[in-house]
Amino acid sequence: MVGIKEAKEELVKLIRDFYGDNLLSIIFYGRHLKDPDFPEIDVVVIIDRPYDPVKLNRIADFVENIRDPIEEKYGYHVSFELYTREEAENFHSGYLDVVVNYEVAYDREDYFQNLMKEMLDPKKAMDYVKYISTIEYIPVDREEKE
Repeated sequence: MVGIKEAKEELVKLIRDFYGDNLLSIIFYGRHLKDPDFPEIDVVVIIDRPYDPVKLNRIADFVENIRDPIEEKYGYHVSFELYTREEAENFHSGYLDVVVNYEVAYDREDYFQNLMKEMLDPKKAMDYVKYISTIEYIPVDREEKE
């Protein structure tokens, strides 16, 4: 198996070539950053705007044009998150894994790093928690009715 460094370099090249000016960020995260023998590469890719209104089509394009060629050539599994700007700017629980340990491969105008600073701001974080919470608090009368 060729080294993970080479696999990641080609992965970045394929992503940059495929998305061109629409690309905002490429962020590596996960166990492979600490253990280069780990057979999986975790990556977050953020594009500016959707080039296809159907997210499933965009994911299929990524799998066919980027993930599969890297997996076949290098033998590493590529686990990915693909977001548009609009999608990325909504809090994702997956970001909690990313912020623990990540490596910026490409970040136009520090887009991702600024996004993480904003999301990790305590006041903003509480706003996100309130936004994604689906639990509605309803006071319950504890007195039993006879």
